[in-house]
Amino acid sequence: MPLITSKNPDSWQELELLVELILNECGMRAKRKAELHLTSGPVVVDVLADENVHGINHRIICECKNWRTNIPKNVVRAFRTLIHDAGAHRGYVISREDFQAEAFEAAQTTNIDLVTFSQFQTIYFDKWIRRSWWTIENEASNFNAYYELRRPGYHLLTDDYQRAAYDAIWNKYLFVSLALVPFFSYFQMIEKGPLPSIPYDFSELDRHGSIVPGDIRAATGYREFLELLIHYAKAGLRQLRAVNPTTRWYTAGTNAWNG
Repeated sequence: MPLITSKNPDSWQELELLVELILNECGMRAKRKAELHLTSGPVVVDVLADENVHGINHRIICECKNWRTNIPKNVVRAFRTLIHDAGAHRGYVISREDFQAEAFEAAQTTNIDLVTFSQFQTIYFDKWIRRSWWTIENEASNFNAYYELRRPGYHLLTDDYQRAAYDAIWNKYLFVSLALVPFFSYFQMIEKGPLPSIPYDFSELDRHGSIVPGDIRAATGYREFLELLIHYAKAGLRQLRAVNPTTRWYTAGTNAWNG
């Protein structure tokens, strides 16, 4: 089961924040504690999300229950009424634990899904990861140019000392380039291959003696893994530009030759 995030919410507030964040990262307009004005009166919902699909607005409402017990049927029945009155296209009751059997019966033949937070992430994973591809494209494509075909500016280096400095930085961030490839949009559109599992398997790099930071080895959620990859890609780009004779002006004040 792919997890967008490895974070386990400790409170209902954190659960709401994580659900809101995921839906916003999926391209929706999500908001916590949104007030709806229904015929029965004003109602505040945990998370409200709207999305425009081909000119048609789709609305979902999430009820977040960070309870340490299984959710009973009365919660689902009340939520079912809310979803109907609000005209929402989909409703989710998101639980820390699970649901009583009667709760599942109450949700049958409705547009309500009863899910744990992990299951909710699975539902939205494909939508989330596709949006992430474009974020990676924007954030890391310049970095990856240093690992395609030839090393930019390398042929202009004038001595072994400069080439050794360039090589050291290039090798230091090689793990980033290799890990990024399956997450680029063009790779997924052309290759359509499966995403690598998280934690990422760096064993091939280990066999070649590459050094991979412990934090990215330990990442168990795709968001945390990709955030670290982008962080290292940006750091690597700064350092590679500092040793590239054609781009040293990008890193004014940084003398890569002197460390």
